[in-house]
This record gives sequence, structure tokens and C-alpha cells, in this order.
Amino acid sequence: MGELLGVFFLFFGLFFCVMGVVGNIRLPDVFTRLHATSKVTLMGILGLVLASSLLLPASTPKAITLGMLVLFSAPVASQAIARSAYRDGCAMVGLVQDDLAIQYIDFAYNYTIGEQVPWADEEAPDGDIDTEPPDMDEQLFGTSNTDRETNVS
Repeated sequence: MGELLGVFFLFFGLFFCVMGVVGNIRLPDVFTRLHATSKVTLMGILGLVLASSLLLPASTPKAITLGMLVLFSAPVASQAIARSAYRDGCAMVGLVQDDLAIQYIDFAYNYTIGEQVPWADEEAPDGDIDTEPPDMDEQLFGTSNTDRETNVS
């Protein structure tokens, strides 16, 4: 029974490895290819590691160690590659909404998207860029926070 289960996991892992290679060849952009290769590392390699531990019981401690290493490092590596590809400007096929384009800006120059922040005043008389963000209360309510506090009392 253990050998039959080991052969099942061997074919399971082999199937995911082959599908990952096919996906890496056929998919259109970096992000979908990265999804295919991350499935290979997670499902394919873990299936092969589980098969090796069932078929060769002497290799079980090494297989468990390798499986845990892959389980913890593969998602981090995939995320780092995807983030680097996004920052490098790789195109996303079929993108409807880019949630990463809207970011919190706290510098006078936004290094992530490479442009000046909206409130940077380049015409400052002392030559410095004004990095003070606009008063959100004034934009939303038409009065600043200090004006409303004086009106309340």
C-alpha cells in the first residue's frame, strides 16, 4: 500500500512539474508565468519529496527538511520576483485595475513611480521643495481643522 501511494505522489508531482513547464512556455507575461512556476515548486516538488519519503524510507528526514525549506522559501522568492518585475515596468496582459499604482506618498519625490508628489511646490522662494502635505480637512470640508475647533468653542 505504501508503494502504491508513493507511486501516486510520484505521478502527482511529475504532473505538476510538466504542467509548470508547459505553462512557463505558453503563458503571455512574467506574472502568469511566475504563477505557473510557483505551482511547480509548491505542488510538484512537494509531491516528489513525499513520494521519495514513501518509496525510500531511509530518506524521510532529508525529504521532510527539503519539503519544509521549499514550503517556506518558494512563496517568498515568487513574491520578490513579482515585485521586481512590477517595479521594472513589465506589462501585465489583461490588466483591468492596478491596485499597486495607488500608494501612500510621504516624500517630495516618489521613487517608486518616479514622479513629483502632487503637493510639491517647485517654485518655493528659498529653493527648497515644499514637502508638507495638503490639509485634508480643508480639501474635504472647505475649512481647516483649526478653523473648525475655533468655531466649536
